[in-house]
Amino acid sequence: MKKTKILGLLVLSAVMLTGCIDSMPDMTTEQSDMVAEYAAGLLLKYSSSYDYRLVSDEELAAALAQEKALEEETMTETDIVQESPEESSEKETQEQFSAQEEETQKVTESTEQMQQDVLDADTDLAMELDLQDGVSLRYQSFEICDSYPQNATGFSGIDAREGRKLIVMHFDLENTSAEKIDCNLYDHSLRLRVNINQTVLTGVQETPMLPDDMVSFNESIEAGKKADVVAVAEIEKLSDHDIETIVLQISSINGNCNVKIR
Repeated sequence: MKKTKILGLLVLSAVMLTGCIDSMPDMTTEQSDMVAEYAAGLLLKYSSSYDYRLVSDEELAAALAQEKALEEETMTETDIVQESPEESSEKETQEQFSAQEEETQKVTESTEQMQQDVLDADTDLAMELDLQDGVSLRYQSFEICDSYPQNATGFSGIDAREGRKLIVMHFDLENTSAEKIDCNLYDHSLRLRVNINQTVLTGVQETPMLPDDMVSFNESIEAGKKADVVAVAEIEKLSDHDIETIVLQISSINGNCNVKIR
């Protein structure tokens, strides 16, 4: 009954206002919104399908606490994703330092490896490296020069870069069998590194343009004959008197060894 009376009053008010619309004062937008909100509130309050109640203090506090927790979580995730320029720079410095340490460790390990189990200069390298049967390979001598061969013309030689020198190591490759053999060292994938005065240097260059290059040698040798083959590496500008020790590290697909040639 009460609801019916209120609804009747609202309808009557609407009719009266319609009849007097010319004499109503103009309302601002804010005032119109307030009247509309008040009317909507009355309708919802007496509607049987609307659960009208106030929020308790405990529910309000719980809602505020949940909202604050969500904001803090969002801020934490943002801090993790976004690195400051200082943190980014520090991270890059640490990565560079780690890379330098790793490279230093590799050089140290390589030097230590060269110093272990060093063989004499007259060792048969063909046996140590498990090369083909019927040949022997022994170190002979070395020379320091600006180019090799020194009397080369055209593109048949190799020159050291400005401020550098070449160390040319000579080896005797001998056919120890009783017949002519084809000696193919290229298929053994020889790799050489030189250690001069306890300093690891760049590996020996593969110079196929040289007919006597040991790494790419592939020729026939008569029975009982020797071929002079060489390994060439570019080094710092040193003279023979500046060199105290030379250790040569040689590896093939079947073995490796270290040879002290001075």
